[in-house]
Amino acid sequence: MRKLIITGFVFIISMLTVFFAACGGVATSQINDNANKGTAANGADKNATIDSHRTFWVDYTSDPGQIQAGQPAALIFTVKDQQGSTVKDLQIVHEQPMHVLIVSRDLAEFYHVHPEQQAEDGSYRVQHTFPNGGDYTIYTDFTPKAAVQVVEQINVKVAGSERPKVSLVADKKFENTVGGLRVVMKPSAEIKAGQELTLNFHAFDAASGQPATDLQNYLGELAHFVIISQDLKEFVHAHPMSKAEHADGGHDMNNLGATDKQVDESKPHSHDDKNAGKGSTVQSPSEISAHTTFPKSGLFKIFAQFQRAGKVITVPFIVDIKEGAKAAIRPVSEVQFPADAKRVILSKDGYEPDSVVFQKGEAMKIAFYRSDEENCGGEVVFKDLKITKKLPVGEVVVVDLSDLKSNEVSFACGMNMYKGKVSVQ
Repeated sequence: MRKLIITGFVFIISMLTVFFAACGGVATSQINDNANKGTAANGADKNATIDSHRTFWVDYTSDPGQIQAGQPAALIFTVKDQQGSTVKDLQIVHEQPMHVLIVSRDLAEFYHVHPEQQAEDGSYRVQHTFPNGGDYTIYTDFTPKAAVQVVEQINVKVAGSERPKVSLVADKKFENTVGGLRVVMKPSAEIKAGQELTLNFHAFDAASGQPATDLQNYLGELAHFVIISQDLKEFVHAHPMSKAEHADGGHDMNNLGATDKQVDESKPHSHDDKNAGKGSTVQSPSEISAHTTFPKSGLFKIFAQFQRAGKVITVPFIVDIKEGAKAAIRPVSEVQFPADAKRVILSKDGYEPDSVVFQKGEAMKIAFYRSDEENCGGEVVFKDLKITKKLPVGEVVVVDLSDLKSNEVSFACGMNMYKGKVSVQ
């Protein structure tokens, strides 16, 4: 869950789903209202839900049933499909099958935990202690096999003494220091609703003032970014990009610098060095970025997570998003597509169709049309072909695959949430 420059490399969300219009290899998760209701119990809000394509949902409970502030409680999540059957086989995304993000209603508290699957019933369980009483929101982020990323929202009431509420006030200066790490955030453009941009994070050692080149991988990445709106209805779980990606417009962490041109494989890629910051002499980048889109105006809180010396450090930023211009979107029926190209429509439901078949000798062109803003499809990436194309909302974009040498190739959105494939018969 998408500029900074460093000698060597720069790491960038996602998505989304920000997104927000964002997604996940660089992953971004998005939450929106829809009819896919997640089930909750024990004082949780049963109507809280997130856009999950109405296919999967979460049955939530806790032990004890009434959670008490200051006392450990087991949070239990069981993934269900449309038939109500338990889904036990989840994809491993950023080293975990399920990410659970917990925030207080005022966004003053933030916790990122990972449940473990239980052999007896396939549920996912994690122990957590809420420090205060009051209202909390839980986001469960997971991806079933052969499906897109799902985020479910559950509202929970914790019994016990409540602390005073903290007002959400936009930062006048995007610079914060936590745990000896000073982080400066520099957006690539004025932040407006609906506008794709890059959030660039410069990390420094607070004591010396020097760039922090000892960042360690946390869950397979050098940083994680969670973005939540003040009303808790919008959620993004984004991950870094490299210097080559954001400089050239791509966001696939495995496709550095892909923009219809060949990547220079002779150059080292720091992101792929799993030893960075783990006792090796390899220095990590100190400049990290995330590509995202804010879906609406209003206050948002960004939780930027880094790992240093084995400790996860969460650095918060509060931004006030201004209203942006809405893109003019034509209905698909009014769009003119090239006669010699296969058409693929990208909406909040993904690619339609997600499988494109060509016959040998046929002109191998795909005309993509992004029909709404409620998705993380700002780009389409053919990783194996080193092709990345931007997909502005409401515009037809043609991708020429005439150089395809194999009988099958996959494609995905820039955040690797929506996926498709091309085959040649």
